[in-house]
Amino acid sequence: MLRKLKIDRFKSTRDVELEFGRVNLFIGGNGVGKSNLLEAIGVVSASLYRGVADSELARKGVRLTPPALMKSAFKKYDLPKTFRIEADLDCDIQYAIELVSGEKNTHLHFFSEKCELAGAKILGRSGRGVNIFGNKVSNRNWAPARSLWDQARVAYDFPDVLQREFDSISRYAIYSPQTEFLREIKSGVADEPPVGLHGEGLSAAVSSLLAQIARERTRPRSANSKSDYDDFSLLGDALSLVGLPNWVNAVRVGEVDPHLKSRELATYDGKIVYFIDRYMHEKRNTLSAYDSSEGTLFLLFMSVLLGHDEAPKIFALDNVDSALNPAVTKLLLEKIILITARRAEKQLKRGADQVFLTSHNPTALDAFDLFDDEQRVFVIFRNKEGHTQAKRLKPNAGWTREQWAEHFSGKKLSQLWIDGEISGALGGI
Repeated sequence: MLRKLKIDRFKSTRDVELEFGRVNLFIGGNGVGKSNLLEAIGVVSASLYRGVADSELARKGVRLTPPALMKSAFKKYDLPKTFRIEADLDCDIQYAIELVSGEKNTHLHFFSEKCELAGAKILGRSGRGVNIFGNKVSNRNWAPARSLWDQARVAYDFPDVLQREFDSISRYAIYSPQTEFLREIKSGVADEPPVGLHGEGLSAAVSSLLAQIARERTRPRSANSKSDYDDFSLLGDALSLVGLPNWVNAVRVGEVDPHLKSRELATYDGKIVYFIDRYMHEKRNTLSAYDSSEGTLFLLFMSVLLGHDEAPKIFALDNVDSALNPAVTKLLLEKIILITARRAEKQLKRGADQVFLTSHNPTALDAFDLFDDEQRVFVIFRNKEGHTQAKRLKPNAGWTREQWAEHFSGKKLSQLWIDGEISGALGGI
């Protein structure tokens, strides 16, 4: 898991440091830099995957901003040549990168890179050359847009713990589902399984998820295989999101009566996602993605991310409240918190390790228990100089739940946000 992130000179940030839990929510006004924080993690992830070329950043959901605009440009400072991001991961791993672009090489490339494990130097590069395990390496040409980790991992015997943690963060991506893909009006291919950043390949992903459930339901289990039952239960929890709108009786992938399928649909192998409406006549109770509510499709998308075997264990969702009413937004977040906690507690193979979210819906806050250190809410705002700042919303040291409730007259967090009692949460209003 990503435990700490320090960002310097990246987009709207000048100097920000954040410490994370399992589920992390960013709130604040429009344009204050919430998405920029998600993208900073995306840059680290791309570095550990294949590098910082445009195609790799896009694969992570990072907007393809011209490299010159990725470096902050505040009035009181000279225009920086580089930006720097430092990440602390589990198992006492520190990874830092500094990226540069210029007039001759306008694409992002590495200025420096460093990795340490428990204080021991694992790898590093700078203008002075490349070092691996403390030894200078000069017998190869290192690609400037690819990380040293990506280029050296096959040739060197790096510690297993480093491989595991880097592999996990390297699969991170920022998801932002789009209606035309969820409704299957537009077809597309997912760059990484199980589903695309905008919902590409949803039919195939749902079909695979349903197949996993069918296999788990019929697989023989020994009397002491409680972890298998827990994993299967988590699958059910993930798919239960689709039932939050109470009209849905079931979800399927397959062929439907052509008279009940919109001409606008782009099909996958002739098969589409469809829902069974519990209130409709059995001859007219199948609704394609095109004819279903956008909120229901968003919840189905989340079922895939939280339950599918191939889903990344660390991911971000920009605008978690997209297309959802306030009550369902809260229920979705409660389910995300439950699934991540259950995976951590029972060491399950499914589910997410860590999730990063942005929201403009006050009810999102009501899903969070601020006394649980693994559930963290950050208020994002800009200071007088325009720098993105982050302040964790948490009880004062030593406070009890009773003291918190008394201090705020028993108000829910959502009401505190609406009433302007959470400093910075309403942006410039």
